[in-house]
Amino acid sequence: MKQLIPNRIKALQTKMIEEDIDIVLLRQNADLFYFTHTVQDAHLLIPAKAPPHLLVWRVYERALRESPLEQIEPLKGLSHFKEIVRELGFHEAKTIGLEMDVLPANLFLFYSQNVWPNSQFKDISTTIRQIKSIKDIYEIECIKVAANQAHEVLKRVPEMINKAETELELAALVEAELRKRGHCGLIRMRLWNQEMGMDQVISGTSATIPAWTLTPVGGEGPHPAFGQGASFKKLRKNEIISVDIGGWYEGYCCDITRPFFWGSPPVVVLEHFEKIKRILSELESLLRPGNIAGDIYERAMALADQEGISDVFMGIGNSRVPFVGHGLGIELDEFPFISKKNKMRLESGMVLALEPKIILERYGVIGLEDTYLIENDGCIRLTLDKQELTII
Repeated sequence: MKQLIPNRIKALQTKMIEEDIDIVLLRQNADLFYFTHTVQDAHLLIPAKAPPHLLVWRVYERALRESPLEQIEPLKGLSHFKEIVRELGFHEAKTIGLEMDVLPANLFLFYSQNVWPNSQFKDISTTIRQIKSIKDIYEIECIKVAANQAHEVLKRVPEMINKAETELELAALVEAELRKRGHCGLIRMRLWNQEMGMDQVISGTSATIPAWTLTPVGGEGPHPAFGQGASFKKLRKNEIISVDIGGWYEGYCCDITRPFFWGSPPVVVLEHFEKIKRILSELESLLRPGNIAGDIYERAMALADQEGISDVFMGIGNSRVPFVGHGLGIELDEFPFISKKNKMRLESGMVLALEPKIILERYGVIGLEDTYLIENDGCIRLTLDKQELTII
């Protein structure tokens, strides 16, 4: 993997030259990992026409061991950053690129007022996310391993349901199995204030409770302090139990959702599940290079209308979300988004999840989610489980 880091740096430098950016400064963990293969408290300085420098406060020794970059130097503290920038000759840069979608305002003020007071600043976030949207061979292999991890865990969910009394207990059993297989214990998200654990386990009427997260299903959660996902609600027969998990391997995640029904599902549940399967099948056929993300979203909305489920598709009421799929990799919310009015075209090498879901007030959420790799002539599904409603 480490031999791929120079290629990523070069790709960013090419974009920097096109956008007249002299230096990019990266601070966010996911971006640092992508360009350095280590996550430390560090500043990554990437000039447009010279090798990058990684300035590390914590932990310098780990950065030396984990990153293939040649210029790695210790940083005693933020107060020393200005002098190092001057020593490297970067203080006269005219235009600085920053991750303005995630950089705290106080850090921006520090850089703009103290380090580069005479420079211009540009947001480099979209450019970085576009670069990251095309996965290399290493990334694809990691996501495949993550998908296999999720597959092994989902196979055991029926026996877990028989052991658990509440949503939280089921979530704990799912998470334990993920952790045993090497899951780091969290899923990174880029969007500000979007917090996510390893899974979203929701049953029955919990699906009708919206949350602040930009997800089609919220859930009550264990407390208003984290009002989403699994709660103390007891698992009951004759309800849908939705298990949405993200496998994880060496920094990369997949995303998959499967529904389970404890008991004998009524006709209305079976019929609506078939509607979701039909929608997902057609959306899968549209995952090919050149297709526009927003057009796929509009097709999903048209299909939901044809199936008579548009009022409960991707949420209910004002909590409905304006997307039906999302890219993923190091973060769960990478480009491309299969979202309303998104003009981004799909390209070979993109990895994304499709997640058509509906909410039936009495029974819960009926949804499928799978992870796909875009190839030259279409897509392949990376998540391995059968697209079925499992009856327990």
